[in-house]
Amino acid sequence: MDKNKIYLLETAPVKSAIIKLALPTMLAMAMQMIYNLTDTYFMGQTGDLNLVAAISLASPLIMMFQAAGNIFASGTSCYISQRLGAKDYKEAKRSNSVAFYTAIGIGAVFTLIFLLFQDNILNLIGTSDATKVPTSEYLIVMSTLCIFPILNVTLAGLIRSEGATDKAMTGMVIGLVLNIILDPLFILALNMGTSGAAWATIIGNIVSVGYFIKHFSKKNSLLSIKFKDFKPSRKIYGETFKIGIPAALSSIVMSISFILVNIIAATYGDYVVAGNGIQMRVNSMVIMLIIGLAQGYQPFAGYCYGAKKFDRLKSGLKTTMLYGTLVSLFFTLIFILFGDNIIRLFLDDDLTVQAGAQILRAFTWCVPFFGIQFTVMVTFQATGKAIKAMLISLGRQCIIYLPLLFILNNNFGFKGFIFAQPIADITTTLIAFLLSISFMKEMNKRHENEGVPA
Repeated sequence: MDKNKIYLLETAPVKSAIIKLALPTMLAMAMQMIYNLTDTYFMGQTGDLNLVAAISLASPLIMMFQAAGNIFASGTSCYISQRLGAKDYKEAKRSNSVAFYTAIGIGAVFTLIFLLFQDNILNLIGTSDATKVPTSEYLIVMSTLCIFPILNVTLAGLIRSEGATDKAMTGMVIGLVLNIILDPLFILALNMGTSGAAWATIIGNIVSVGYFIKHFSKKNSLLSIKFKDFKPSRKIYGETFKIGIPAALSSIVMSISFILVNIIAATYGDYVVAGNGIQMRVNSMVIMLIIGLAQGYQPFAGYCYGAKKFDRLKSGLKTTMLYGTLVSLFFTLIFILFGDNIIRLFLDDDLTVQAGAQILRAFTWCVPFFGIQFTVMVTFQATGKAIKAMLISLGRQCIIYLPLLFILNNNFGFKGFIFAQPIADITTTLIAFLLSISFMKEMNKRHENEGVPA
């Protein structure tokens, strides 16, 4: 790890360190956000409502691939940051190699499962006669080559663990820019439909993975993907799964939630599935930027925790929560003023726009609280407090959300359907805030008893 990375994690002014660590990850997430929007935009330019709906129906399974990558991007990366803070470089190198090769194996398993149970999976996620073929065309490409999306998420997280957030950003941006360039070529010019969107995504992921592999082959990285360093141990897998499984479970539960949401949305019509899919891409703007901010802060939190700089960690938590809240408030204003127009940009269909705009307006109620919610969750991940992190993550997606979804939809119809998520998010943020207070007290006590000067 070079001296600049050490300086940012260990001694730089907290506000400056958070900004410098977070800007690259936020930029990478902004590029991912642009990709999500352009992918849906170009699909909408075909004028085929069913293609837009197909992408929405396929999204939960793509999230499964991201969940697999997040096991290591969250779990192993947090462990590596802690080991680097404790100057245990050999264990950090072994952990990185174990994560790389295990991720490849998980990707191969996913491919096999989809190829064997394709028809059952398509029926499970709620495809109709009109959306089954385009959904299948998209998922065949993505599932057959899912090793690359999984490795993309994994390696970006591992690189961030050593403070190289700029390198993680660069690799992601290279792939996403290529993806954005290929989308209109494959979808519109070559008329490849949903399979064109899938191929654009896969090619972008392959290029990103190539960049990340090249980074790990350089001498200035303390981490390794060499097979000789692939030395699995109970400790490495234990620390990885302690944080990684709850993080992955969060994505898996979100995926299941999306499947259930799509099934319920389909009862109101395919235009609601399409409208909901568009508004999900739109609201992902704020979610991904806040996650990018939190991911930039994650190695800072893990390093400070491992180095027992508890007062510095507490200051970083407060600073990141403040920055996240400011970003959230900005997007709240954007959604209130321009929500309807934003939805219409993607698909000029009155029923779809009406449905998407209604859902987005309801969602806006919870946006101001995301800075607190995601920062606290990532803090618990970075410091090894898996249960608390899981409670926050699953609260908004499962524990609170799913019961509300069915209860409110059954009792209030479409209004209940669209307000279940904001109510769940506001409730989850309150829980996160209360947990953060006890965490602050714990850090104060540990700083007094065993911490070192911040």
